[in-house]
Amino acid sequence: MKYAIYFFTAISIAFASCENAPTVQGRVSGAGGKTIYLESLSDNEVKPIDSTVLDADGNFSLKGLEELPFDNYRLYFDQDHYLQLIVSTKDQIEIDGTFDDLMKAQVKGSNETVELQGLLIQYEGYAKKMAEAQLLFDSDTSATSRQVATENFESANKEASTMLKSWLETHSGSLLSLIVVQNLDPRFEYQWYSRVLADAKPNFQASPAYSSLEKKVASFKNAGNKSQQQTSGAAIAVGAMAPEIALTNTSGGISKLSSLRGKVVLIDFWASWCQPCRAENPNVVKVYQAYRNKGFEVFSVSLDEDKTKWTDAIRKDGLLWNNHVSDLAGWKSSVVPLYQIQSIPFPVLINQEGKIIALGESLRGNGLESKLKSLGL
Repeated sequence: MKYAIYFFTAISIAFASCENAPTVQGRVSGAGGKTIYLESLSDNEVKPIDSTVLDADGNFSLKGLEELPFDNYRLYFDQDHYLQLIVSTKDQIEIDGTFDDLMKAQVKGSNETVELQGLLIQYEGYAKKMAEAQLLFDSDTSATSRQVATENFESANKEASTMLKSWLETHSGSLLSLIVVQNLDPRFEYQWYSRVLADAKPNFQASPAYSSLEKKVASFKNAGNKSQQQTSGAAIAVGAMAPEIALTNTSGGISKLSSLRGKVVLIDFWASWCQPCRAENPNVVKVYQAYRNKGFEVFSVSLDEDKTKWTDAIRKDGLLWNNHVSDLAGWKSSVVPLYQIQSIPFPVLINQEGKIIALGESLRGNGLESKLKSLGL
């Protein structure tokens, strides 16, 4: 389970180059005497830029921005109190908010931030529904409750995605759209990336934000299969060779995906903490039991960080196959960029030669067995 990672947890302040670099200043009531930090968030790495202690009334001023290239930043007190901003003008940025509700602070000098705050408010309702579904899944282990929780989670997640796409329909040429679109999975929503780049090009082609997205989109493209590029635009797509995976198994040895060549293999990216993954596991087990003697195998790749939780989930869910691997690096796992993983569960089906023949939502539920039947297994 993963949702809205890029925009709603990682994006902060984007500064366009200008002659008079902006300062960020203002007042945060209820934060007198606390330290506020300006941090850069590049490739999920937090880098401190500046900090200051607010005076007794909560006033502050942060500088040093003239030395920074375009990047992602945030104003941060702690994990529950931070403010996201999009800064694209030469205006000075002024903040007026309260410590307990900082994300709804009044911001002057950045119209894009006002738009961002509106999106965050809309998204908050969907996030609450997903959190409630997660709580139900974790607290009640009955199959019925977990199924309900999974359906509720996926429904809210789908609604959130629909909301973002609706916003992009009327804002695809804005600077903010270059950031918002990155919440959509490029493997299935590639057309939105292309549209945003095309619509934003007249006004923002020279901006670092545009260049950054353009490079990211270029990385999606398959350099070796021209026809595949024309249909999907993504490197991990039907017809492409599945990249090799060689990771540590539960016994401490190394298991390779290529060792299963000659069989139809489901590469199942999952994790013990992932509610939809756990709900999908009974279906994968059922299909495995029915087709294991017909040339079908499962290669499970976990995004866990805790080995005990990983192996406990394998045992509890009855994942009978022997091919379980993980580098226990969570979302920093080497397989995440390799397979362009945006969310899990993410199933990928490959044929006997190692080529991808199906992936994503089409393999969930009854889709996996239907695909195996179509292959004559």
